[in-house]
Amino acid sequence: MSNTFRCAVMTPSGASFDGEVNYASFPAWDGQYGVMAGMSPLLGQLGIGPLRLDTTDGIRWFAVEEGFAHVRDNTLTILSESVVSVDDLSVAELEAELRAFDAAEHPDLSADERTRRRAGISARHQLVQHHRSDRNT
Repeated sequence: MSNTFRCAVMTPSGASFDGEVNYASFPAWDGQYGVMAGMSPLLGQLGIGPLRLDTTDGIRWFAVEEGFAHVRDNTLTILSESVVSVDDLSVAELEAELRAFDAAEHPDLSADERTRRRAGISARHQLVQHHRSDRNT
């Protein structure tokens, strides 16, 4: 049995990642899940947080915000409205985004939606602080 499996990370605009991985970890609504080759079928609801993909070239990190994870036939499919590579994130930009979000009143958003949106910004900020080598850009 191979120790790798296919992982496809999809958004409405296309694939963010599609390749072989040794391990994947993703945020679910009820905690962090880990997947390895040969895992039993699974359908789970994604939460907000880090997606870790261990490839033969190293670890790749992404921020995901809600969606679904599906494991079947040695393939993990992540479907999410928002997937952003840590390489595309900036600490300075995310700090500015957090300040602007906190300063605005957001009368058009429910309390739950405000909480969810702030959690998404905060999760991206934490991800780039911990997993990007050039963190200040």
